[in-house]
Amino acid sequence: MHKLEVTITAKSYFGIRHGLETLSQLIVFDDLRNQIQIPNEISIIDGPVYPYRGVLLDTSRNFIDKTSILRTIDGMAMSKLNTLHWHITDSHSFPYVSKTWPEFSKFGSYATDKIYNQEDVKEIVEYGLIHGVRVLPEFDAPAHVGEGWQWVENDTIVCFKAKPWTNYCVEPPCGQLNPTSEKVYEILEGIYKDMIHDFQSDLFHMGGDEVNINCWNSSTVITNWMQIVKNWDLSESSFYMLWHYFQQRAMDKLKIANDGKDISIILWSSGLTNEENIKYLDPEKYIIQVWTNKHDITIGRLLRNNFKLIISNYDALYLDCGFSAWIGEGNNWCAPYKGWQVIYDNSPLKIIKLQHQESKRHLILGGETALWTEQADSASIDAKIWPRAAAFAERLWAEPSSTWIHAEQRMLRHRERLVKRGISAESLQPEWCSQNQGLCQ
Repeated sequence: MHKLEVTITAKSYFGIRHGLETLSQLIVFDDLRNQIQIPNEISIIDGPVYPYRGVLLDTSRNFIDKTSILRTIDGMAMSKLNTLHWHITDSHSFPYVSKTWPEFSKFGSYATDKIYNQEDVKEIVEYGLIHGVRVLPEFDAPAHVGEGWQWVENDTIVCFKAKPWTNYCVEPPCGQLNPTSEKVYEILEGIYKDMIHDFQSDLFHMGGDEVNINCWNSSTVITNWMQIVKNWDLSESSFYMLWHYFQQRAMDKLKIANDGKDISIILWSSGLTNEENIKYLDPEKYIIQVWTNKHDITIGRLLRNNFKLIISNYDALYLDCGFSAWIGEGNNWCAPYKGWQVIYDNSPLKIIKLQHQESKRHLILGGETALWTEQADSASIDAKIWPRAAAFAERLWAEPSSTWIHAEQRMLRHRERLVKRGISAESLQPEWCSQNQGLCQ
């Protein structure tokens, strides 16, 4: 009998938890010797390069059951990812049960059992905390709204289910909040208050992308308000002023909902982060999540203006890319498929070097893979997220100078660990390759 002594020290519970995760991955079963093995006399000093290491999960396009969300947290904990970005509502459905406004889930959920009530959210948040994963809520606005708003007065949303949808939004159903409606801000304050209470997060994601000016311009209520109340014209720049008006008032309501205290806010990169509109956003108040491709000059612009960034460039980190189109034929908009190798090599440090902003490295908080669920549900999310999200997890934890080639064997072993813990991670190669190492290169 051998005596085994392990000492783990850290500055926080989360450091201890990550240390235990590392320890568990050092213990392997040798099926040839029929024994458990662990390295002898090993010392590890470790810590993450980036503080924000996330996975986005969309539960509006298709409902994701609670068990699948908890299983996603399991995979994140195994991979030392620490933020589950929960895109909980969108124009397609409203499964979140708001205590203040319960009508939203009654009108907006796909079915009475396809909801997340306070008890569900509490369980998911507490499960995440125990596993070292912050659950970050996103309430996307002013675009990406629709289902669930039917019970409110007619002027709170505009161009809902408008046709042809291509004129008013990026995918059906269309819908945007009416920034001129006082009822909108009353509702937002209640939703924000409920989410802050339920999620207990130190961050709040306000969405804010893909606003369609044609949608707002189609409403005489909005255009009359712009011209009569504000004395604005109907130029594109005036609609960006309207967007800024909405964002400022929504942010004020968020602060009120947070008992008058500031909370760190995340917004998607959007028309508001363009050169002519970036003046509307304060880098002291907003973190920007960049979803455009890694060559987009928006990244450099944001860094020059001292915005903190979360990197989610779609050309590497969107996990839904490369499948068949769900409208029409061909492949979906962001094809091709993003293999784990592309994801692993997607270095935030290299991205800022492309933008000639190496001196702004401290502004990169981290990054996030994203699964938008137009073509995924509880039955398929495991294979779409895993093990690819784990590839980016190592990139964010260590930011190695090496490429995916040096990580391949670790990646293959980690995929097996995920499967053994009940996560249906996608297979990466034939089993023959693992039994004949070096012959599949």
